[in-house]
Amino acid sequence: MRRIFRVAAALLLLSSAAVAQEKEPETAAGYVQRGIERYRKNDFDGAIADYDRAILLEPNNAAAFTNRGSAKGRKGDSGGAVADFSMAITLNPNDAMAYYGRALTLANKGDLDNALTDYNIAISLNPRYPAAYNGRAVIRSKRGDQAGAIEDYDRVIALNPNAAETYSNRAISRSAIGDLDGALADYDKSISLNPNYAYAYNNRGNTRAKKGDMDGAIADYNKAMSLVPGPFPAAIANRGLAELSKGMDREAEEDFRKAIDLSARLKPMIEKESAKILEERKARQKP
Repeated sequence: MRRIFRVAAALLLLSSAAVAQEKEPETAAGYVQRGIERYRKNDFDGAIADYDRAILLEPNNAAAFTNRGSAKGRKGDSGGAVADFSMAITLNPNDAMAYYGRALTLANKGDLDNALTDYNIAISLNPRYPAAYNGRAVIRSKRGDQAGAIEDYDRVIALNPNAAETYSNRAISRSAIGDLDGALADYDKSISLNPNYAYAYNNRGNTRAKKGDMDGAIADYNKAMSLVPGPFPAAIANRGLAELSKGMDREAEEDFRKAIDLSARLKPMIEKESAKILEERKARQKP
């Protein structure tokens, strides 16, 4: 009988614990915390619902607006995200995360000028903010300011030396200014940190091709294609260009056909680069 009682008591405790877990938060802070947990599980609708409740309870809760803006951004509601980040900034002008979130959203919308302004403010508020430096570097690179982009990537790496993606991004900027050896070193580092980083292999292949190492380039494109679950049209097209440079015309033509079938937007690039390669081949054949 005593054993039965103990089992019943245990069941009662488990039941009580389950009820406690299901209990709704009682404060705005509680809803914000649960919203964060739901966001981490990619439950963005649930997170937004919790942030809504937090704002109802505490309309001046800047963190709730910042976090709701992030969740809205993940759902593709860029207008709602910008509005929430802006409200968070109004409530707390020192919220570096809100400036960063708004900058990221604006950049995705193509508003690079205002995004750059927000990244600058986020960095001024928090000089140890890797994501803000990375976001600013992307904009600087798009605008052709590769030196500025490299400077920002340097700062990201100083703060997070194991960021494989950052080394790959810095390599792109280094390659753009002709520092091919520096770019290759960065791609090597990126791949050492993440051996399954398909885009680093593809981009290292591009740099090897620029240096005339077509065999190395083709090996990298093949590796990149082996690492993605589906087709990798850009790598297929790039392999075709390397094959064309080696005089492997039949193989190149097949790769170009595959790449264009998968992604028609690659056709202009393939036609332009193929024409350049054929002109270079023709020039080399002249007596």
